[in-house]
Formats: sequence, C-alpha cells, structure tokens
Amino acid sequence: LRRLRLQHRGGVSLAEATRESVRKLLVDRLGPVGPTLRENEPMRAHTTLQIGGPADWFYEARHAEDVPRALAAAAEAELPVFVLGGGSNLLVSDQGFRGLVLHVACGQVRFDADAAVATVEAGKDFLEFIHLCRDKERAALEFAAGVPGDIGGAIHGNAGCYGHSISEFVIDGVLAPKDGSPAFTVDAAWFDFEYRESRLKKEQTHVLVESRLKLEPARRDDIQAVIDEKLEERRVKHPLWRTEPTAGSYFKNLPPPSPGAHRVPAGKVLDEAHCRGLRVGDAMVFARHANIIVNAGHATAQEVVTLGEIMKRRAHAVSGVWLEEE
Repeated sequence: LRRLRLQHRGGVSLAEATRESVRKLLVDRLGPVGPTLRENEPMRAHTTLQIGGPADWFYEARHAEDVPRALAAAAEAELPVFVLGGGSNLLVSDQGFRGLVLHVACGQVRFDADAAVATVEAGKDFLEFIHLCRDKERAALEFAAGVPGDIGGAIHGNAGCYGHSISEFVIDGVLAPKDGSPAFTVDAAWFDFEYRESRLKKEQTHVLVESRLKLEPARRDDIQAVIDEKLEERRVKHPLWRTEPTAGSYFKNLPPPSPGAHRVPAGKVLDEAHCRGLRVGDAMVFARHANIIVNAGHATAQEVVTLGEIMKRRAHAVSGVWLEEE
C-alpha cells in the first residue's frame, strides 16, 4: 500500500533528441513499445483514485527478473524511476511523471512444505494472497481483508489496521537497488519498520521483488469468518473504490495518548472539525468517513491537495494538532 504522495518531477517533457535516444535504449533493453513498455501512459488508469497525468515511460514487470532489468535500463538512461504497486494510497500529479514508472506486476506465491512460510512476489494482490492462505488453512493478513493494493506496497508502507501491521509477518525480502546493481536478500530488521513507515519508504533507493512471510495454522472457516467480518466493516464505512475512486485514508492516525493505549483515529479529529462532505471541485470528503477523500467525478490532483490542506487546518483549529498525510 504505497503511501500518499505527490509524484511530479518538473513540468516539461524530455527534449526530443534525448527522448529518441532514451526510446532506443529502453526498447533495446526491455522490448518493443506495446503492452509491456508504454509511452505517455496516463497514470489515472493505474491508481484507485483515478487521477494522474501521463508518465513519459511505463514498464510492466510481469516476472521477478524484470524488476532489476528495468531498473538497470532506467539507470543507464539516467531516468528517474517511480515504483508502482497496486495504485492505492497514491496521488499522482496532474502533470504526470517525467521518467519511468515501473509497475511491479509479478505475483507468484510459493509455500514451503508445511505451509508455515510463503514466498510472495511483490505484485501479488493483497486479498488474493489472503484467500490463498485461507485455502491452505494458514492465518496471516486476514485482519486487513479489503485493503486494496499488493503485498509489495503493503510492506513498503507497513500497511495495517485494527492494531496490526504486515511487519509482524515479514521474515526477509529480496531487494533490487534503483541504481541497477544486482538484487540481494535482507532480513526483517533491515526494513526498520515503524507505524506506516519502512526503510524502503524513507530512503526510496531499493525496490522489493519478493518477501517471505510467516504463517500460522488456523481453521479455514475461522479465517473466512474474519475475512467476512472485515469486508463487511469496510463495505459499511468505506467507499467501494472501483465505483467511488479513493486513495484510502488520507492522514495517519495520531500517537497513543498514553503508554499501552490505542492510536487516536484521524477520522475522529476530522469529525470534530466537521469535515465530512467538504468539497473542492470534484474532490470530496467521503460522507461516511471523515479521513477519506473520494474522486466524485473528474477531480484533479491539485483539488485533492487543496482539500487536504483545508482538512488539516480545520483539524488543527479544533484539536491543536497537525495531521500528517499517509
């Protein structure tokens, strides 16, 4: 679940002569322009908020080995790289991205002999993985059923809810450096996980290719009951992102007020500030959850940013705290 960010690297396209040389290099390294390598790709088609201008280049890494190969090509071409997972918790600039968007779409899953450990490629859909574990009678991430995105993005941002996070299950991971050097394996400590944070997210120098996650035995029916419960909670409180485009929660929850206490939901503070229903253009605060912004039509990234600033100032006025974007 890639955390919310504005992705924009300047407002002008690559100079035409440079663009031709970049095109030649990318085609030579990654294959012809077509379904896998695309030019001027609209990013609104790849985010759950359905907002975003064109990326100069877009590459879909369908196999694990494609990830370091694409990073090496981008480094050779001196292109900035933005790594895209499932497209949730992401706001892309209206001007798009001047560089290569690397979509990590590899999603193979391998279970060890007794299904106590799953090796999961970063592009595996979050809910699909939960269902695979259920069918193996193994518990892990069902507490987060219904959270959109993929495993790689979840680890990148240490996604979680209801007092749990994916960091609890990470054993190790394979990383590909953005400078194009060979991939290598690190243990869980390398990630330096914090609330909605990881070293991957902070440093932006490596891309997760796959990770090993630890699983626990559980009855299939019990796992399914948790899945059903969490999906129903989300159906009641959250927008259906395929028909009501959203990036998910906009602000982080606040730290616990005392040791051992739960975090204070940002939505609670935003409700006290009467933020539900606020609107800037087609960017609107969701009617059933004050910490969610939806695209109510043809919202722009700038409208979302402006609305977020209004929400932040309102929350500060009533609570004295400044909320932080996820």
